[in-house]
Amino acid sequence: MTRIPAGARICADFFWVGVNNYGIWGFDIIKVDEKSNKRLSRRVIIWILVGLATVIVGLVVFDMVGSRPGMRPANPYEYSVDQFKNVDSTLIKYTETIDFTFGDLDLRGIAFANDRLYLVEDNFLVIVSPEGKKLAKSELPESPSCVTASSSNIYIGYRNFIGQYDLDGRWIKNWESLNDSTVITSLAVADSLLFAADAGNRRVLRYHTNGTLSDSFTGKRASADLHGFIIPSPYFELAVNAFGELWVVNPGKHAFENYTFDGQLRGFWENSSMTIDGFSGCCNPARIAVLADGSFVTAEKGMVRIKIHKASGELLAVVAPPESFEGGIHAPDLAVSPSGDIYALDYDRKMVRVFQLKK
Repeated sequence: MTRIPAGARICADFFWVGVNNYGIWGFDIIKVDEKSNKRLSRRVIIWILVGLATVIVGLVVFDMVGSRPGMRPANPYEYSVDQFKNVDSTLIKYTETIDFTFGDLDLRGIAFANDRLYLVEDNFLVIVSPEGKKLAKSELPESPSCVTASSSNIYIGYRNFIGQYDLDGRWIKNWESLNDSTVITSLAVADSLLFAADAGNRRVLRYHTNGTLSDSFTGKRASADLHGFIIPSPYFELAVNAFGELWVVNPGKHAFENYTFDGQLRGFWENSSMTIDGFSGCCNPARIAVLADGSFVTAEKGMVRIKIHKASGELLAVVAPPESFEGGIHAPDLAVSPSGDIYALDYDRKMVRVFQLKK
């Protein structure tokens, strides 16, 4: 046996044993001195680094090529709502008849009363005829959020207070401001009472129409309840129908809740569904109005559509399917005339769109 001198190191020199029919790997033990070993170590490190760099460059190029449009693999987790945008044409009972605009205005809310439309936009109240003819325009102290009207007054909601005006748009007074977390989103009048939805504090405010705040309620059925109204975003609607019933939308539950005027729950219905007869997303319906027979006109954000539901919740008709709001994401504010015409304030197109029952 050959003796390996002191100071020499052993390295494994791998080679392919090509003459072996079994194609196995082997190694030969050779003797090298310290200087040769250092040179060999540097060469090995260099080749390892070159190999790693080559692999990295290859992965980057592969990723860039694979990320080109049309070459990306399908996302197995992608959820498409396109199938829910298609609506059975037999359900669409309304047709769009006229539209009108007022320039590039930042429209905020709409109401119908006294055979007039009341529109609020950034710093102005605009009164128009049902056909869109401008009748009056009044300047407002700041940006409004919503509007309603009775037979004697116009009420405009601002972030944390309510303004009272006569039917020609002349200012009467501002009601007392509330705390900074208040976000008023909807108003409804019932005789000598006015109800305001406060999304910021998740409550309904009850006023007398002289401006006195009476009380409020949060939708909790008992003091131990963890939540009442679930308001994930500033969409919180209420309405009083022709029968004197107060209805409040609980948007996080996709629910309509009927309350007595002092805040006691009388009944409710809810329908969480992507299909046409339900409501989807975090918080829908985002806008409502009430027809003379007590049925609800609803507008949804996200997958924008307008529908009519019975007071008990069943779908009655589709007013405007998603294709009528192609490219839009905001739920239009709604108003209805005594004859049943539906006025939709389209925020994305900055216009009022009128829908009438098909003849």
